[in-house]
Amino acid sequence: MRSRLAAVSALVAASCATPALAADYYQAAPAPAVIVTTAKVPACDDSRVLAQVEDQFEYGAPRTIPAALAVVEFSGLFEKAYQPMGGHKEIERRYCQGTALISSGEQRTFYYVIEYPLGFAGVGWRAEGCVLGLDPWKIYGANCESLRRF
Repeated sequence: MRSRLAAVSALVAASCATPALAADYYQAAPAPAVIVTTAKVPACDDSRVLAQVEDQFEYGAPRTIPAALAVVEFSGLFEKAYQPMGGHKEIERRYCQGTALISSGEQRTFYYVIEYPLGFAGVGWRAEGCVLGLDPWKIYGANCESLRRF
């Protein structure tokens, strides 16, 4: 009897040492992350943004470079960084990069930033761009550094 009691207690102790698995145990897959954006600046490939960058280049190029250059086409547009408003940041910024086909036939990298609320009279957004190699006065720093966001 005593050996039987010892065997049962050893069996109970062994079963308590390992975790019990329930037959109906189900682990649900984690819910996909939902990113809710309330950005006040448009996306990098927004046609209004590209129009502002193009207008700025076509206005500035003949005044800084002795050539009447124009942007023929934009391609390869992507976002490099996004800085939302909040905390100590009063300005929302989206940094973008792409390739511009210039009327001279060259394809050049260009950088641009979309900022809010820096539109006309502080209302709305604005976009500013820099075509790499075509900023002789270095308005945006050497190699457009102020718009690059590494």
